[in-house]
Amino acid sequence: MNSLKKLSAFMIFLFLCGVTFPQNNTAKSATSSDSVEESFITINVTKKRMPLIPFINSKDGIFKEYCFVVDDNYKNLAKNLPPEVLFFKYQVTDDTTLFEVASRCNISYDTIASINGIETSDEKIKGKTLILPTCPGLFITKNKSDSSLEILLRENYISKVTTASIVYNIEGKEFFFIPNQKFTPTERAFFLDSTLRLPIDKDKYWISSEFGKRKNPFSGEWKNHNGIDLAANVGTPIYAVKDGAVSVCINMDPTFGNYVILSHDRGKMTSVYAHMSKIAVEKDQVVKKGDIIGYVGQTGLATGPHLHFEIKQGGVAVNPETKLKLK
Repeated sequence: MNSLKKLSAFMIFLFLCGVTFPQNNTAKSATSSDSVEESFITINVTKKRMPLIPFINSKDGIFKEYCFVVDDNYKNLAKNLPPEVLFFKYQVTDDTTLFEVASRCNISYDTIASINGIETSDEKIKGKTLILPTCPGLFITKNKSDSSLEILLRENYISKVTTASIVYNIEGKEFFFIPNQKFTPTERAFFLDSTLRLPIDKDKYWISSEFGKRKNPFSGEWKNHNGIDLAANVGTPIYAVKDGAVSVCINMDPTFGNYVILSHDRGKMTSVYAHMSKIAVEKDQVVKKGDIIGYVGQTGLATGPHLHFEIKQGGVAVNPETKLKLK
């Protein structure tokens, strides 16, 4: 009888959260060829109807209920029993960090980051309404994403998806859930070390040309300038802005002169360094953030000594000033 009451209470809780169970979805497997189809159960979850935790402290009744389910799930996982994957929400109104929220909830930051699309550890969460799952693990996007972290997680874990996997549809965004899984050292390093260093030391350059539309100094035509130009003395050291590998290493290109392209995060991001007087790395060489990769010069089409620097994400140029404190 107690088990029946518990099941009834659980079903009422799911209804209040806006959880619905449609018929099985037949979808192409992410782990097999396009000709094979597999069936997944989809659970629709409405964020608006998730229980709201007003305060993350032991005096709050809803938070106490949340902690009870979390503790129960840890016990279930230890016994190899299926967990109860439920979802609460919490609006961050102060400067609380992701790590503080995770610690108080006894849920790893990996779990909270993966379901909320938090790309890096220094991302501000103040003002956000976080989804707080009741079970530790990783939420892997079912479909392709533009997020570098989500792409990395999907590549690493999509092979673990089976026909028994459940798809959680949270307001149109679909996730597979892998219980009790944490970031690998590589994923953790990506998440924690998200900042880019300057390609040239702060006191060694001035910005001679901004990102965006500009008149080409040689042709006079208005064209997109896909990077930013940092004027500096010939021979000024140029540094890798992030860990990566040398994907392109060219000497005396007619336009870019001596230039290097670094690949970061398995090619999800690239950085371009052009017009060098000398290149200090070789193709396929692995570099660390802060390594010297070359020196400022005036090779190729350049009106003066400078570094032409670009950042591309998914092959699309982005304004480096949105990623670096250049001024």
